Amino acid sequence: MTTLGSAAGIDSTPAAGRTPRSGRRHRPGGSWWPYFTPALIVVLAVNGGPVIYALVLSFRDYNLARPQQDGWIGFGNYVELLMNPAVQRSFGTTLFFVVVSVSLSLVFGMILALLVNEIGWGKKIFRTLFFMPMLLAPAVIGVMWRFLLNDQAGPIAWLLKQIIPGISPLSDPTLALWSVTLVDVWSWTPFVFLVLLAGLESQPQEPLEAAQVDGANAWQTFLHVTLPGLVPLISIAVLFRVTWSFRAFDHIYTMTQGGPGNATEVLALTVYRNAFQNLDVSLASALSILMFAIMLVFAISVLRAQSKREKR
Repeated sequence: MTTLGSAAGIDSTPAAGRTPRSGRRHRPGGSWWPYFTPALIVVLAVNGGPVIYALVLSFRDYNLARPQQDGWIGFGNYVELLMNPAVQRSFGTTLFFVVVSVSLSLVFGMILALLVNEIGWGKKIFRTLFFMPMLLAPAVIGVMWRFLLNDQAGPIAWLLKQIIPGISPLSDPTLALWSVTLVDVWSWTPFVFLVLLAGLESQPQEPLEAAQVDGANAWQTFLHVTLPGLVPLISIAVLFRVTWSFRAFDHIYTMTQGGPGNATEVLALTVYRNAFQNLDVSLASALSILMFAIMLVFAISVLRAQSKREKR
């Protein structure tokens, strides 16, 4: 039986020196470095350049009010920061702000994700509504909430005074710290919600159905089936949230400017005061490097823990 090619007089055998074509398309050879290097140089110049310059400044005594006294002082700025009571108080304020903000946004984001995941309609509407706070600039959020919590004309402040007479959300030191923290929770809970909702929607249904067959209640199913599957996404969400909260500045500055007193002065505000009010660029650079080092250690720890968990 002859084939169509032989009947038409076409030789179907491969020509000499040629191999039959496979279904796989060959990629062009050569290294990828020539294509990647220009972008890498730009990224390093834009991001690495300022970090290196700040690192150099942190070892000098450079103050814009007395530039002629610039000189190399080694770790003097770092020692001064570690021994400074104002910096220690600012670090404690930042720690409170980060821990409370990240914890509450994680809890509220989880609750919202579980509730929205259970409804069969309107998910897109809820996604859009909860995503709206993330579209606002932090400075705009600060101005908006400063008006809402204003003692004289703020509607939320007025409502709180009807419940607790004499309350002042932005004038009382303790309440002011809680106010800026809860505003941060309001701003970034949608991020946690969207991440966890995506994780819930991608989880397989077989383990959930098996847990129901075994007689597990809703809490047991969540604790032993749903939550373990969300751990990788929770780790990523916590990493981003801690990073953002640790360097929070805009909405705190526009709401309280670190006051009343120093009640809401976080580390980012301390950097600002040293650099732009005290003109002590070296001290501000040293504090920035310390903040960068803390976040770098935290990020590496989270990623290592996640990598070990995936290898089990």
